[in-house]
Amino acid sequence: MKFRESKVEIIPQDWSLDGIYKQCEIAGRTAYKSEDRITEGSAKKFVEALMKLKHGAVLEHGTVYLTIPYEPLSSVDSPERKYRYNKYSRVVDDENIVHGIAYITTNLRVIFENDWMDDLQYLSEPTKYHEKRVTAKFICSRSIAQEITRHRVFSFLMESQRYVAYNRDKFGGEITIIIPEWIKTIINDIASYDRNDDLAQISYAEALKDKRVLPCNEAVFCWYESNKASEINYKLLTDKLGIKAEEARSVLTNDCKTELVMTGFVSDWNHFFDLRSRGTTGKPHPDIKILADNLLFQFINNNIIDENQTNGV
Repeated sequence: MKFRESKVEIIPQDWSLDGIYKQCEIAGRTAYKSEDRITEGSAKKFVEALMKLKHGAVLEHGTVYLTIPYEPLSSVDSPERKYRYNKYSRVVDDENIVHGIAYITTNLRVIFENDWMDDLQYLSEPTKYHEKRVTAKFICSRSIAQEITRHRVFSFLMESQRYVAYNRDKFGGEITIIIPEWIKTIINDIASYDRNDDLAQISYAEALKDKRVLPCNEAVFCWYESNKASEINYKLLTDKLGIKAEEARSVLTNDCKTELVMTGFVSDWNHFFDLRSRGTTGKPHPDIKILADNLLFQFINNNIIDENQTNGV
């Protein structure tokens, strides 16, 4: 059994068609933990295979920026008009009386499933007028992932416990457990109370192996043993009793590690931060707040959000 802390990071995307394909591949392979199959040129084949299977969920993570000129006073239907009625797209106008430009932000699923692939001729680098979409990757517990996926305006892809078999050599035959904040607090208290400076210097994963922590604290011991029993039973079911991973997953604990790719408009991310970091509607769960705080810092540091404003830039 392995232990690790949660983590979140922005996954940048290039605006080009190749960049869109690569973003889709990153998201899709996260679900099946097949990132080792990403090679130069593999993204296009991966996306084309998904399109053939009509597996559109992965395509949502490929952000598409279009810049389409049009004539506001013309009665002729222009390519930009259909995006105004698509709930998964955002359109910003820069128009005068005669000529207009529509700055459209959408995703590859919208383009593909509506048979609008010809509109990729208007593909462009995002301008100050386009509303930006951002993709982030969370490494967290299954319980926290369930809280995150309640934000239904986003697109999600999560590591599949149905298809990912943790008893395989690829995963060292072990499950990985995310260390929750309440366990970290106990470890910090032990280090502080006993003045164990060396304990304070090591990682939480290392501390859980230290004899001053695990055997000496009943709460930590109970949490540890519950997770250990989960791993033992999972491996018994899969290795000895011939039960498939998709069935054996029922014995895995809520603190089992998962990876979650999440994509959405900056305005929706701002609402996410309101609830999960700023706590505008109540105190956020400590395990999700530390992730949201970290991600908000990344948004600010990358000039995606101005913390002095309510909307993204």
